[in-house]
Amino acid sequence: MVFPTTDSPNFDWLIQSDRVHRCLYTDPALFELEMERIFGGTWNYLGHDSELPQPGSFVRRTLGRRPILLTWGRDGQIHGLFNRCTHRGTLLVTADRGCSQRLTCPYHGWCFDLDGHLHTLPVAESYANPHKASFHLGQLRVETYRGLIFGTLAADPPKLANWLGAALPWLDEHLNRHPKGTIRLLDSPVRLEFAGNWKLLWDNAADGIHATFAHRSYNQLGHQAKTKTVLARNPASTPMVSQTLGHGHCVVDQRPGIPGGPWSTMRQLPTCEELEGSLRAQYPPELLDLATGNMVNLSLFPNLILVGNQLMVIEPLAVDRTRINLYLAVATDVPEEINLLRLRVDEDFVSFGTPDDLAIFERIQEGLGIPEEEWLDISRGEQAGDRQDDWGRVTGSIASEAPIRAYWQEWKRLMREPVPLKVRRAVVRD
Repeated sequence: MVFPTTDSPNFDWLIQSDRVHRCLYTDPALFELEMERIFGGTWNYLGHDSELPQPGSFVRRTLGRRPILLTWGRDGQIHGLFNRCTHRGTLLVTADRGCSQRLTCPYHGWCFDLDGHLHTLPVAESYANPHKASFHLGQLRVETYRGLIFGTLAADPPKLANWLGAALPWLDEHLNRHPKGTIRLLDSPVRLEFAGNWKLLWDNAADGIHATFAHRSYNQLGHQAKTKTVLARNPASTPMVSQTLGHGHCVVDQRPGIPGGPWSTMRQLPTCEELEGSLRAQYPPELLDLATGNMVNLSLFPNLILVGNQLMVIEPLAVDRTRINLYLAVATDVPEEINLLRLRVDEDFVSFGTPDDLAIFERIQEGLGIPEEEWLDISRGEQAGDRQDDWGRVTGSIASEAPIRAYWQEWKRLMREPVPLKVRRAVVRD
């Protein structure tokens, strides 16, 4: 089923209260609409200010499939620029990161400041108006919250804090567990790709049942090391909870089911025994909990999942191709052993658990190729244990599929009633 972009799909039929249609994961035309309406019309996570360590710093990003640059301009501000020369459309930067006074197009030599202003126009006398505003680089609206940088093309977006809404206390809690409430991202993310639709990650993010089955080998490793990993437990028998937070955001709180604290769930890892011994000899034992995640998974729709000590950034490539960028956050003002342990913990699940998820995603995508089987069920927990508060937030066990139903409603809202988009440009200088 292919929907031409000039026609409006029947989103109420495609997304029902207890099921969604397979074409939402398989239709190329719908994917193109998502890249425009979802990834253009709402706030997206773009980066962290620790990735821009000095004036002139830049990093390369995407907004949907739009090439973007985050820059620290000479005006002292962070900018989100289209990575595209306004002359003939050439990509300005191909390096993932760098530092430069200006951005110069390799095709015709147009040169731009890092705030988007056109600085040098070769053969300027050939233009009737060499100072046209349209010559400056296109820009996004950018806002920062506690170091996390978000951007949008929406013409009149809500304030970032309002969009985060009920997710704000959870995000604050995630950051406040670190000394001075700050983190720093390591430069090189782990990049993984799978042959499946990007929304399979959102289906998986708050799914508390799959870990018992899909991560069987990871759980067996824990059992052999005499460690009962949190993933091995029956999700229906624990007090762990999931909650919808509005705007498609959700949280899974595993802490009620871990009375011994996060570190108690970790099995033995290379070099960990020495590092743990050093920390226990010098510091209170609860400091070890900082070496692993806080066992709260926070998902900010559409492209950021905070899981463990990682920021997982979702990058759609095609209707059936997705890249995952995993950035490790390290703590500042802590003993060196903490961040060394974070490296080991980071390697653990990425090496032994994440491949299970990617394999399942690809199996789902292949299964969705059967056109006669049209529907996917998302009813678990609805009218069977879920509780809704006065603000519409739904709380359930981690077996509930309420977070899946909630993000689909936000997806539907953005797709059915697309917000106007606006390309911003720097103001012409005197």
